[in-house]
Amino acid sequence: MEKSKWIPTACYQCKAECAIIARVENGVLKEVRGNPKARGKACVKGMAGVSLEYSPDRLTHPLKRVGKRGEGKFERISWNEAMDILEKKIGGLRARGEAHKLTANFFPHSITDPKWRFLNAYGGFINTALPHCDSAKIVGFIRTMGGVPNHHIPPAWFAVPKGGIMILSGRRAFGGLEDASVPRDILDARDRGAKLVVLDPMFTPEAAKADWWIPIKPSGDTAFFLGMIHHLVMNGLYDRAFVERWVREGDFEKLKVYIADKTPERMAAICDVPAGTIVDLAEECARAPSVGVDSFKGIMLGNAMDFAHAWNIFLVVTGNVDNPGGQPLPDLTPMSPVEPVPAGPNLHELGWHRTGPDRDRFAKYSFIMEPTWYEAQAIKDGGLKILITAESNPALTEMGQQEWQRAVCMTDGKGEPLLELLVCFEIMMSETAKYADLVLPDKSYFERWELLYMPWWYNFGHGIALRQPVVEPPGECRHSNEVFIELGKRIVPEYFRFENDIAYYDIQLKGLGLSVRKLQEIGGLWSPGTMGFRKYEKAGGFGTPSGKLHLWWEDLEEAPWNQAFPRPELAPEYEVNAKEFPFILVSYRTIYHSGSGQWTHNNPQLRDRVSGFFENPLLIHSGTAAKMGLSDGDLVTLESPSGSIRVRLKLTETIRPDCLGLGHGFGSTVGRVAVMGEGVSNNILIPDAGSTLEWQDVVGGESHVSTRVRIAK
Repeated sequence: MEKSKWIPTACYQCKAECAIIARVENGVLKEVRGNPKARGKACVKGMAGVSLEYSPDRLTHPLKRVGKRGEGKFERISWNEAMDILEKKIGGLRARGEAHKLTANFFPHSITDPKWRFLNAYGGFINTALPHCDSAKIVGFIRTMGGVPNHHIPPAWFAVPKGGIMILSGRRAFGGLEDASVPRDILDARDRGAKLVVLDPMFTPEAAKADWWIPIKPSGDTAFFLGMIHHLVMNGLYDRAFVERWVREGDFEKLKVYIADKTPERMAAICDVPAGTIVDLAEECARAPSVGVDSFKGIMLGNAMDFAHAWNIFLVVTGNVDNPGGQPLPDLTPMSPVEPVPAGPNLHELGWHRTGPDRDRFAKYSFIMEPTWYEAQAIKDGGLKILITAESNPALTEMGQQEWQRAVCMTDGKGEPLLELLVCFEIMMSETAKYADLVLPDKSYFERWELLYMPWWYNFGHGIALRQPVVEPPGECRHSNEVFIELGKRIVPEYFRFENDIAYYDIQLKGLGLSVRKLQEIGGLWSPGTMGFRKYEKAGGFGTPSGKLHLWWEDLEEAPWNQAFPRPELAPEYEVNAKEFPFILVSYRTIYHSGSGQWTHNNPQLRDRVSGFFENPLLIHSGTAAKMGLSDGDLVTLESPSGSIRVRLKLTETIRPDCLGLGHGFGSTVGRVAVMGEGVSNNILIPDAGSTLEWQDVVGGESHVSTRVRIAK
């Protein structure tokens, strides 16, 4: 009998992609743990990966649709036939000069991932699976600090000094999509004398561990931070030396004029937090050796761009940019280019998937990788003809899922589908796969090669991490990267002269004196040894055009809504039918669900009634329920201006009386585990740009924490 062996690789039960080790015995995956040579932690999702790997619902061969879209009727085909269909359809779109009307909806594990390379070479567009909660934040950091997208990088909590302050603003760091080591780092920082502050309308597990819980009104974050900025600036409590050295000339003077009337008293009336609390926290931050703010998944607001801007200004005036305990800037791993390097299309010129009448209106608001909700509108506008999804499930997990489902089935006057081809890479059937023309069996993250070196990665100090196969895939599974490389060889061969994915990674690693084999030999991880701080000093400035920090966004001064500085008002959703819909829906995340695909929806360990998260009842304050004559377990109708669902109530004292709480990532109707479990999709209730094309498009957020709703028994 073969002895057990531990193989280092990288998890992919969520986007954190933590370094793990997998125990394999006789070719069978038995156990998963955090890699002790990295950060050493794995969460419950990661450890449940074994159940995912051996799901009886795994897809094992390519499928072609034979019924109508959405009927879920397919026939088995060969890979040769599948590749010929892809080559004909995708090549044909490019031949008629419409390559930019192809979109791939996936999470880019690295900025030169083979899929991304293909899109740049082909002339297509990347539309990532989960940008909505962070797109405005990314743009906010780029506009203020410049450089590469500063994506999911939270503060380096392990570097917080004694007396430092950690602010979680709508962030469930203990249970969201996160580096599994972050909870430990936060609690360790508290043990050495740092303070934890939680701004959240719900009393979360983080709030239970906090020194200070502030039950803020949903969407009030912008006003709260502006109130603190006012107090710091107008009372001379800001970091004067940092501001004078690193803020662009004239910006701080404009800020002083703008912030003059954003008093804590005025802002308190908006965010429903006492002015004294705003002042007290501002003064604590002024005294603290460091202040870090984390709100990545909490930024799912209708006015997310305003909040991102206020958040950045707060970091700047307190001097907490790229310092221990503050906001890090990305560390870049010097990878070798794979020549020739495809430039990619000019997507602003070609459409950027805003090909309808609102294109000019929204031209200034580009979010790096545009949110999935644009797909429905782009299909209707004629700007999207081929859609390829991988590791995503937009038919279920995005706001506007119903509009997405309708859009992919729409036809023209001749009965031809507006969306000419829908391809879905999946490890098991999903809601999205049901609508696909081709369903292609993907390899799981335990079966494939991948090189991870994203500069905006969650995990500090990785530099490079190798995902390597630890077990053999079932049936005819092929990783989507392998398929895109083959497509590249057929359609744009000049950019795909390398043999396969491993050869591609070897070229990228060459400049570091590494190869895939050498990376395996050193344990699958390479790091420069430090994440580094105050890198802008050595670089002589920031990556902005001026080399300084930009507080004033002059190009947005003439935009549809003036956003040269952040607007303090609550999200526009608050103005919609406020009397008719008296409650604010707060969607929240748990440690049990990723929400991006079937991988956690259909995992029996994660959906277990005792040890998992079996359902997502509607949380309501006990006092509110009593006034309405509602009891625990009642089945109610929850309705928003754009949809309604039936859900059971759960009474609690842990939520504001004017809010209702609903867990995100439920409602799956495909797969034996999901069908047996209970739960509803909150996306049905969220106003979606796929049908309205209004404020979310412009300000860069979706209203998962600020949608108006009502309930009826």
